[in-house]
Amino acid sequence: TKVVGEKKKFSFKPKNHLQLGENLKLLNYEKASKVSGSRFSVLKSELALLHRALMNLMLDINVDLFNYLECKVPELVKSHCLIGTGQLPKFSDDLFQTNLNDLWLIPTAEVPLTNLHRDELIDSNDLPLRYTSFTNCFRAEAGASGIDTKGLMREHQFGKVELVSITSPEKS
Repeated sequence: TKVVGEKKKFSFKPKNHLQLGENLKLLNYEKASKVSGSRFSVLKSELALLHRALMNLMLDINVDLFNYLECKVPELVKSHCLIGTGQLPKFSDDLFQTNLNDLWLIPTAEVPLTNLHRDELIDSNDLPLRYTSFTNCFRAEAGASGIDTKGLMREHQFGKVELVSITSPEKS
């Protein structure tokens, strides 16, 4: 662990994000559990607003400052897409498979974004191709049993903004 600067000393024991969120009624695990079981949360009020604002901020920065193309992509993909990005078969225990048309919930937006050009030849003059997307991501976190089982880490569903660049090896 690397520490830069001095750690702030408090005259009280600091609370973790779980305690703060629940005490401020911004985070609710009981309601999420009622709807979906463990490892889910409900963000409310200012925390839900913060989540949305950060998502929009990152998408805007990626698009406006760095010229990424924003895409809204499917959050369900076919097996061959997960094989192509190295998710299957290695991480099959961490993925959620549906019982419909060989579809899986995505573990990251990288899967649909990189598969936009699956089985295509790309002219090097068209490079770089840069994509950004906000998606919900779904992971079973099968290897994390008992680790951080309550709190925002290791949840089954979470949202994130992803960047994917397809470029030449010399410029990667």
